[in-house]
Amino acid sequence: MDEDLAFCLGNFIDEQVKVIDDRLKELQEEENKECRRLEQEQSDANSRKPRPKNKGSHHEDQTLVDQFIQDLREDENMVNNKKPIIDDPVCIATLNAEISTKINATANYLNRIRNLARTQSRTTDFVESCNQSIASFRRAQVNENNFQELCSSLAESDADTFAHNTQQWWKEKYGNAVGELNRRNQKINPAATESNFAALSSSSRILDYARKLIAARTVIPVKSQKTEIIRKFVNRLLILDEEDRDKTDPEKLIDELNTSDIEQIGAYTTKWLEKRDGVRNRKEAEDPYDAKIRDSKAEFGRKRIAQEAKKLGLAALLCRLAVGSTNGAQFDQQLKRTISNQKKSSPNSIPVISGDIKRPDSQDLPIIIQLDSDKTDLKQWAANTNGIQEKFSGTLCQAFKIPTQAMRIGGIGIDTGIINLFVQPPYGQNVVDSLNGTAPDALARMNAVRKCCQDLNANVESMTLGEFGLKVEDKLMDPRWNKKYAWPDSPPEQGQYWKTPIDQGGKPYYCPSGWTRFGVKVAEDEKEFDSRWGNWYLAYHGTQDENASKILTSGLRVSTNGCFYGDGVPRVYVSPSIEYCAHPRYARPWKKASKNGKDRWYQLVFQCRVNPESVQKIGPETLIKNEYKATVKVDPNFDNNELEWIILGKNNEQFITKDIVCYGLLMRISNSDPVSLTPSAWWKQSYHSDIYKS
Repeated sequence: MDEDLAFCLGNFIDEQVKVIDDRLKELQEEENKECRRLEQEQSDANSRKPRPKNKGSHHEDQTLVDQFIQDLREDENMVNNKKPIIDDPVCIATLNAEISTKINATANYLNRIRNLARTQSRTTDFVESCNQSIASFRRAQVNENNFQELCSSLAESDADTFAHNTQQWWKEKYGNAVGELNRRNQKINPAATESNFAALSSSSRILDYARKLIAARTVIPVKSQKTEIIRKFVNRLLILDEEDRDKTDPEKLIDELNTSDIEQIGAYTTKWLEKRDGVRNRKEAEDPYDAKIRDSKAEFGRKRIAQEAKKLGLAALLCRLAVGSTNGAQFDQQLKRTISNQKKSSPNSIPVISGDIKRPDSQDLPIIIQLDSDKTDLKQWAANTNGIQEKFSGTLCQAFKIPTQAMRIGGIGIDTGIINLFVQPPYGQNVVDSLNGTAPDALARMNAVRKCCQDLNANVESMTLGEFGLKVEDKLMDPRWNKKYAWPDSPPEQGQYWKTPIDQGGKPYYCPSGWTRFGVKVAEDEKEFDSRWGNWYLAYHGTQDENASKILTSGLRVSTNGCFYGDGVPRVYVSPSIEYCAHPRYARPWKKASKNGKDRWYQLVFQCRVNPESVQKIGPETLIKNEYKATVKVDPNFDNNELEWIILGKNNEQFITKDIVCYGLLMRISNSDPVSLTPSAWWKQSYHSDIYKS
């Protein structure tokens, strides 16, 4: 490659990388600003919304229901079982007096048989037992406690059970002790033994008074609290259930539950719990601002991916342009530095290099994945341990949203750390759009690709799309079409010149005097070139474009900003005048000190062929300041009103590959600042003329 051209391309790429880096910073600032704006709008909108209805928790609802059912069961048991009573105090006193009389009589009886036993031999133990029982029967507190137990027993008794319960009470408290002493006394003094003190007969006065107590008893009816329990439950339910609060008639619900049995009420509460769980589990409509913020982040993420892809595309383009020249190693190092810088600035990113992507919709798309051999177990990958290759390709297909069988692994270089993938048509375009930031959901797809690599410990250094041949036969430059264009009256050895414009497709093609042309390989020979583009217009395009990496490989990048059509309409600007495109706004001059110490200035412009049918509008120049528009002429060969040709995009295509072909790099070298050149005199009356001096 010509050393001067290499210098121009090197500076061109460096500046474009800086432009892209600046754009990446702008995108981050724009994203932050846009998200803050949306978040503020969301906050304002939410402040005007009614308070969101509280859905509560399942635990809270279940606790309410459990307590409600428990209260109902306790109420039911209280109504159906034990009832409060009021006993006649006179009857109680009379019964107590009769029992006291009976106890005293019993104690006297024991005293009598004890005294009789003392006169006989071997009765010491019996006498002592009698003494203990007599002492117990005469203890007032013991008798009071025993009587209270009888009262408790009678409180649980009715006319059918009081006699048995009273007799059982006497037997336990007094009768058993008397009966045992009677049994022993039968051996000592049987004639003195009396059985009526050991048990209460059915004719006992104690039973008579107990019967009178039962008969005189007042039973207090227990009033069910069911209605109040239900009312309390419904009130609490309506506090919790904000969703249906306005739809529920509390009195009607209370009446319905009040006329239901506990099983029916249980069925109602079960349905209510299920409905409440359904409300909680119901997917709410997404806050539109959440969607806007998410979409905004996705779009800015897509733009960042696209910018990173362009940056690497520029560096990769240099390598391909330098094939077969002595500058190959220089530009290869520049590509590696660009990849390294991206990895440093964004450690989790995957650098994507665009090679020669032909027709991924109809041909296999090759993908070269470069693994970090120091951080990746390449033997595992080469041996396909645990089917890691199939897992990798399958997960990548999911990330790119293409069928699993659409991708195959062609081979793995254990020494190079390279995985060769091939994507079958037409799915290659999905992959290109995902990795180059063209797809609307490119950010989500790229994140899925990163996760795939992380999950399988694939430490990816870079991914190359398409062919990236660096062989001589793959070179992009075609020196057969290199030319020098001379000034008028210059000797032939200084270059080619023609005075009369050439008719190129019906438009004049003037000699670009002072420029040197370097051919770009777009056809195999002149015959093929003329058959395809021989009747197209000739035009120029400046190199101050952040998408310049696509110019030589895929046509001119469609811009969506301009002076003649509304924003959002994709378009490309070209000009029939190389001097208009040479303005610093479009072709920034670069300065280089030569070996003899003198400065030289360089500029670079793209030479194109344009389909005449694609030129939608021819407009005036947009660089001359308003006060000079009537007096200053840009190019003596053209009217100022025909210097900008507008080519509109078709069907939202990003690259108008069918209507434009760039086939030459035109370089101008001057020994002084190009503003001093005669063709550049008009710069002084234009905008942005000193942009390269800042």
